[in-house]
Amino acid sequence: MRAAAELRARAAAAAAAAALIALALPACGDAAPGLAGERGARSAAGPRIVRRVEPADLIPADLDLVVRVDVARMRAGLGQAAADELARRALDEAPDEVLESALRRADVVWLGLRLADLEEGDRVVVLEGRMAGLAPDPDRWEAAPPPLGGVSVFDRRGDVDTRAEAARIIALGERAVALVSAVEVSSVARVLRDGPDARRGDPAAEGLVSLDLRARRLPIPLARRFPSLGALVAGVERVRAVASLDDAGVRLDAEIVGVDAAGATRAGRFLEVLRDNVEDARYAGLMKALSVDQVERTVRLRWLIPAPLVLALLSRRPAAEPTEPTEPTEPTEPTPGAP
Repeated sequence: MRAAAELRARAAAAAAAAALIALALPACGDAAPGLAGERGARSAAGPRIVRRVEPADLIPADLDLVVRVDVARMRAGLGQAAADELARRALDEAPDEVLESALRRADVVWLGLRLADLEEGDRVVVLEGRMAGLAPDPDRWEAAPPPLGGVSVFDRRGDVDTRAEAARIIALGERAVALVSAVEVSSVARVLRDGPDARRGDPAAEGLVSLDLRARRLPIPLARRFPSLGALVAGVERVRAVASLDDAGVRLDAEIVGVDAAGATRAGRFLEVLRDNVEDARYAGLMKALSVDQVERTVRLRWLIPAPLVLALLSRRPAAEPTEPTEPTEPTEPTPGAP
């Protein structure tokens, strides 16, 4: 009897604790901190939903090429003029007033693309930095219901003129802004609702520019027209690269991962053929600096691009003569079986 009384007392205490927790939960939900001090958005069901969303998480996995540009490091390493020139070129292709304003405030930019549809322009551009005060023109954009606390959504009024033009703007508080093309609106909405895609592109947070490409097979018509190229692409699983500033120029470090060792070998041989068969003496020395090494199914590349050539590319001037001219070399015959 005594034991039974103790059990009933414990059960009553547990029930009382559960009731207190249940009563406390709504209050905790109302007081949950939002992103950067903002209050959470109330869902249709009532409770507030707050989840930390990282800027790069907005890029869905269906965009197989993701490029990360460290704008702040670029300004510090290349100078404000060169950084502004690169930003201006980007704006020439996508003249959007929100993008123009966000680029001036950005420290890091991510660009997600679908490699097979580069001409159509399906993309997601995410800019992280000091976005306080950035507001879309209300005559061109209208606010949409926010899916999460600390997230604001704006949809373009009317139809977009081109497939690459931004149809939706997503603001993560005052720390990041994303411009989403029309085709990618539903994919980004899914990512916001369900969380980031596990297989999304994830460039390394290193260097001036980095990229992550998850290779896919060529479209069937192209693969039939160019079977060697189709076999080469089909043998590649992933490409990751980082371009870093060096005292002598820009250093490129890249890894090509094949679906198997044979696929990696085809990719390595293809690059060696390109490197060894440059006929223009002005660029032969530059290409010879490309190092290609294979370890099992991974091909590693190292390449140093001299500073004068980098500056010439940035300034749109014709490339100067190489600093160390080399004698013309006879083109080598491609390796048998290479693409």
